[in-house]
Amino acid sequence: MRRFFFGLLWFLVFYFAGLAVGGGIAGALAGGQGAGTSASSPNTFSKGYTAGEEFGRKYGVFFLFGSLVLAVGGSVLGILPGTKPKRPKEPTDA
Repeated sequence: MRRFFFGLLWFLVFYFAGLAVGGGIAGALAGGQGAGTSASSPNTFSKGYTAGEEFGRKYGVFFLFGSLVLAVGGSVLGILPGTKPKRPKEPTDA
């Protein structure tokens, strides 16, 4: 049961971190484009925000299934932290 919950936690981490990084990069690239725009312009913020949302709509499904595959595979194999199977205790001779 512990492996399942850690696998679910890793799925959420992969999904949200991937979308945040991808959307942030897309927003930064879109906000920095355009001649004569300063970094503090309200127009650059709205362009970056729109580009980040568009990235999420366009690639969100791929991140969803990719995160699911990584989390399930990593949990089953015990690669991800918290998903290693417990070893049975060795009997002690008294």
